[in-house]
Amino acid sequence: MKKFEEFLNKINFKKVAKVYVLVSILLIALCAAAIGYVTRDKIKMAIDYEKVSEAFEHKSFGENLKPKLVKLTSGSKDIINCIVVDKDNNIIYKANDNLVKDNNKFILTSQEASKRYLQDNINKDVAYKVTREENIIFNIDYVKIHDKILSDIDEEFYYEKDLKDEKVNLLNYLINRDTKEKLFIIRTVTPIPYAEALIKTIGGILGLIFIIYWIGIALWVYRDADIKKSNSALWGLLALLTNIIGLIIYTMYKQTNKVCYKCGAIQNKDSVFCGDCGAQINERCKDCNSIINKNQKYCSGCGRKL
Repeated sequence: MKKFEEFLNKINFKKVAKVYVLVSILLIALCAAAIGYVTRDKIKMAIDYEKVSEAFEHKSFGENLKPKLVKLTSGSKDIINCIVVDKDNNIIYKANDNLVKDNNKFILTSQEASKRYLQDNINKDVAYKVTREENIIFNIDYVKIHDKILSDIDEEFYYEKDLKDEKVNLLNYLINRDTKEKLFIIRTVTPIPYAEALIKTIGGILGLIFIIYWIGIALWVYRDADIKKSNSALWGLLALLTNIIGLIIYTMYKQTNKVCYKCGAIQNKDSVFCGDCGAQINERCKDCNSIINKNQKYCSGCGRKL
């Protein structure tokens, strides 16, 4: 135990804390940069989607929207087609001819095998899963996971026995409330490269940062309590179990007592002399012998001017 305490006393916690903060910020920044790099296509698609969404929902379909749809379709590996239909489901714009071919109408109805999926009037071997707008970028489908896990998940994945022979596309749609025009954004899922490895690596890094922080707080409280000749084992254990709560309790304990200026030991606030080194830590009034502090102008016991 003495060797452990000697080791702690050699540590400059201020320097260690500064290095820890700088390294943690650097690692978190690298993690964020790695996420941004591997998801750059998804982020770009989300930005283009937002521009299209704002333009379509507030204005009727026109020539000004076509370049945005072309950019959205051509700039993403996921988007298969963008189709605009009027209130009667007549196609007034399509980014390309796949899926719709030379048909003039695009009508979606519930898929017979599963009410959770839609089917169009053209392709009997294609099903559509409607996804929320926020899932344009935050989608668990982008992470390539083992097939067995995929088959066990119903809500987020579309590998169901009734649809095993059909191709399933994701579908986001927008509606212009004034013109009743609808924009269908049909997409597939291109998994994010190295997503599983990246998630595990980032999780490991964040976990390591958190563990070092947690243990570091406990070690600092233990060392500080030992220097101040308090119950270091008890305070260290409290900080190890409760972390920031233990640190706050320990700080409050120090503030409600007196720390000797000479040896650093924690003493009772009503003590005049330090019980560890004998240094005078409080003064007494010459008239009533009450304890007085250096900031007092009058004695709180007898009112004498100090």
